[in-house]
Amino acid sequence: MEHWRKRTRWIVLACSLFMILVVGCAEESNRPIALSSSVYSNKLLVLPFQAVVPKGAIATCPICGKNNPAGPITSDAKSVLTDMLIMGLERRGFVIVPMGKVEEALLAIGEKKAAAYPIEAAKKLAKKFNVKLVMAGVVFEYKSREGSSIGVEEPAAVSFSLHLIEGKTGRILWKDKYYESQKPLSEDITNIGKFIKRSGKWVTARRLAYDGMNTLLDNLPDFQ
Repeated sequence: MEHWRKRTRWIVLACSLFMILVVGCAEESNRPIALSSSVYSNKLLVLPFQAVVPKGAIATCPICGKNNPAGPITSDAKSVLTDMLIMGLERRGFVIVPMGKVEEALLAIGEKKAAAYPIEAAKKLAKKFNVKLVMAGVVFEYKSREGSSIGVEEPAAVSFSLHLIEGKTGRILWKDKYYESQKPLSEDITNIGKFIKRSGKWVTARRLAYDGMNTLLDNLPDFQ
């Protein structure tokens, strides 16, 4: 009997520690952030999306150093995601520095140099355009669907991240990432909400990116 009591206590203790770790990790990744409206404004500079060509199934983000699922990237991925990001931010009330002016400034810095040192590029552009916040995105996978909406040989897949950078210091104030490779409901019942929303169809990479972009932007810090 004493043996079972000790064993039971150890099981309870192990479960408690596990729950603490799980909750702690969840709070770290999903903890709400607020930015002071007296310090930051809704004026924002967006850097064009940067593509990281993977050497395997994982790629490292050049901005935050985190690993992300990776794969093939179509030639239009950067422009599609950049346009989606700008439109999503504008719908949420942000005033965006015109991309044409940003691209001209990047040419002056040097595109390769800006890609190699994105934080430094963000700081220089923030100073040039007198903004306090810079949004930078990185795409690691943007794979087109092979097949149709009713059946596929290969599903679409997207993997990308967003970073909100303080222009003066280069400090990352917020970051988040999104990955999805569409699976049939029989393989992942947890996605039943998406399955119904998408009418049970196999969607394109653009649709996955649109859903992912809105998911991330809905988690942006609030201004208080």
